Amino acid sequence: MYYLFMVNMAKMPLLRAMGGAAAALVFALLLGSPFIKHFQKNNYGQEIRPEGPSGHFSKQGTPTMGGLFLFFSLGCVTLLLIDFLQPQIIAVTLAMILLGGVGFLDDYLKLRKKRSEGLSAKGKLVLQFLSACAVLIYIRIYSGHEITLLFVPWNSTSFIDLGFWYYPLGILFIMFFANSVNLADGLDGLAGGLVIIILLLISGVVASGIYTPGSAAYTQRMETALYLMILVGAILGFLRFNLKPAKVFMGDVGSQGLGGAIAVAAIVLHMELLVLVAGAVFLAETISVILQVFSFKIFGKRIFRMAPLHHHFEQSGDGEKSIVYGFWIAGLISAGFSAFICLIAL
Repeated sequence: MYYLFMVNMAKMPLLRAMGGAAAALVFALLLGSPFIKHFQKNNYGQEIRPEGPSGHFSKQGTPTMGGLFLFFSLGCVTLLLIDFLQPQIIAVTLAMILLGGVGFLDDYLKLRKKRSEGLSAKGKLVLQFLSACAVLIYIRIYSGHEITLLFVPWNSTSFIDLGFWYYPLGILFIMFFANSVNLADGLDGLAGGLVIIILLLISGVVASGIYTPGSAAYTQRMETALYLMILVGAILGFLRFNLKPAKVFMGDVGSQGLGGAIAVAAIVLHMELLVLVAGAVFLAETISVILQVFSFKIFGKRIFRMAPLHHHFEQSGDGEKSIVYGFWIAGLISAGFSAFICLIAL
């Protein structure tokens, strides 16, 4: 099926991207309702943190782990439409499986214990660390020393060879996105929309051909971009059930898996700095938590009404939809600025 599709569509990357995204969208829409009904029937619902916003208590019992049918939709379409044995695609998939697996374990423990706490913070970080190490080892095996090259966004031929130091920084990069997407997944549709914006940026930059660092052939990079577009379609299908009022949450399995996918896609495509700029909203969410904890432990005072940042706006009286749309707009602005940096190279 794949080779028949490739013969006719190889010269139509835009059509392939649209077709793949549409197929994943349809798969997710078809799978969503049965998944939600199954989880409702078995009382697999989200446990709301007692210390969270009071307005969220009405969400108690909403089916969670929606990332499972999102990723299943991605897998089905990937097997049919693209060359999934490309090393870059394997790396991104490996990140989703391993980090999504950490999230799955966290979600499973929450459901089993019927409480909002699953894995301990230390246990989660250790498993994320090991997952990030495994992914970087795989990338090192297939790409050689090129993995340690940090390319500057405004000139795809200029780079800094970080040598050994790339590996701890790469681990932190992967863990940052896994946790920041997880932190942003606190309002209906927020994390999914922000992830779509970054994935569209990555795919668009690759397709434009204006930023082509590294030794990977353009066709290989395009195949990875098509894979990310299929993921965009799956997330769009998921959002059909996740926008307010949410019928399902993506859970840690979805948020950590998607965060890992963003980070590793950036690494294999040498777009780390571009994606870091585009992910300014995720950065703000994470920094707000760090500052809140630091300020409270050192000075006994809170900087924000509640962290992460989106909860601060909730506590200030802003509606959930207006916060989500506002953060999406901020995500679009940061992604636009990231794209502008690429255009400087022309």
